[in-house]
Amino acid sequence: MDVESRGQRLLQDTRKLVAESWCRGADARDVNGFEVDPWDDDAASWSLLGAVVAVLEREALLAGELPLDELGAALYALADLIETDSLVDWNDDQGQTQANVVAVLEQAAAAYEDNCAQLELSLN
Repeated sequence: MDVESRGQRLLQDTRKLVAESWCRGADARDVNGFEVDPWDDDAASWSLLGAVVAVLEREALLAGELPLDELGAALYALADLIETDSLVDWNDDQGQTQANVVAVLEQAAAAYEDNCAQLELSLN
């Protein structure tokens, strides 16, 4: 696939935020550990869901709302790798690690790219 889709970029940018600093028990926290909104300028760490929301908010300001088909495809790629109905529960599990969350986001971005490439081939 020649052009990166906004859905794939959502997964990649979410991965970057989580890799930068990850948290549990809140969507986002400031440098002092206090809960803040994920899109807040004071946010310094993000949960999986918080990072998704932060990236979606930023994208909406810069380029408009993410098309639902791309949002759905990105979340489907992520959900296919997580064995629970709740991103919050999965993120906040005591056995969860930042490295694992980052790895799952990398796998979801790769799966998204593969799925788009297959769709592109089937349309041609």
